[in-house]
Amino acid sequence: MNRKEFLLSMMALGGTALASSANISHWEKVADQMIAEGVEASRKGRRKIDPAKAVLLSDIHICGELVDGVSKHYPYNPTSLKLRVAEILSMRRLPAHVLVFGDVAWDYGLEEDYRYASQLLQELTEAGIRVTLAMGNHDRRAPFLSVFPEYAKTSPVEGRMVSIVEMPDVDVVLLDSLAELPNLKLRQGTTVSGEINQAQIDWLREFLKDHTRPVILGAHHPLGEMKNLEGVIAESPSVVGYVHGHNHIWDKSVRIIRPRKGLHMVPTVCLPATFYGDIGFTILRSTPEEVTFEYSSKGFWWPQPADNPPQAWKSRAEDLAHEEYKFLLNIPNR
Repeated sequence: MNRKEFLLSMMALGGTALASSANISHWEKVADQMIAEGVEASRKGRRKIDPAKAVLLSDIHICGELVDGVSKHYPYNPTSLKLRVAEILSMRRLPAHVLVFGDVAWDYGLEEDYRYASQLLQELTEAGIRVTLAMGNHDRRAPFLSVFPEYAKTSPVEGRMVSIVEMPDVDVVLLDSLAELPNLKLRQGTTVSGEINQAQIDWLREFLKDHTRPVILGAHHPLGEMKNLEGVIAESPSVVGYVHGHNHIWDKSVRIIRPRKGLHMVPTVCLPATFYGDIGFTILRSTPEEVTFEYSSKGFWWPQPADNPPQAWKSRAEDLAHEEYKFLLNIPNR
């Protein structure tokens, strides 16, 4: 199957089925073939990396407990992620980065979840794409670090997974909003809401103090849940916007966080998920003047794919087929 055939198949899929085992098996084979072709094309130099392009994912929720090679919980999630990976690798210009805005694990942040997620994302790395992961409320730091120990070395904040992604026109800072309760037992839930701890706030304030390049902040949770982060943003003219996941929907809005000192309007983007809610990913492209977020919609399913989705689901997907949002980079006296 060539790239054109694959993309036509994905368009036909739209809000269509992944639920049945037959459909899952079919799309697994399609994804595996396209991934292999994409990796091979990148190795032979037929796919170039665009340094000003990134793909943003969120809420991939991968279950690594396998029964006969199939996830015990949410078995369609790995298939959905494979399809997204296949689409990324089929792009004529590959993104320099793929950023995952948290909830990498399916529910309780088990080590096997991260091992399987690492396996599914490996082809992106092999194609020369840098993959950066953030923490969500379904993640757990200790199991995560057992699979991705490099984050403990590269994070500028001890005990938190903080990443700085440098692009030609903008820096993206992924913060750690996981409010992990202490002494969690295996398969024990933690706090759903998010927080940015004081150590991150102190580091971020220092990082932004003399930072002259535009900065996009991001974390798993919405900005409105973290008032201390809003305070830092209010002080910094470098911050041009905020990106998050958690809600499983595509949503573009403006957060006004400093109304008494002139309107400090912060554009925000909520990313889709890969398996329920709004399904898809977001393509980030930057120029010296602006950052454009393009939503690549793959349908709307709740709570899991269905063979004959209701018209309301189809309408949601159709409404989001050509969604874009821009963050302006050069705004004097923000």
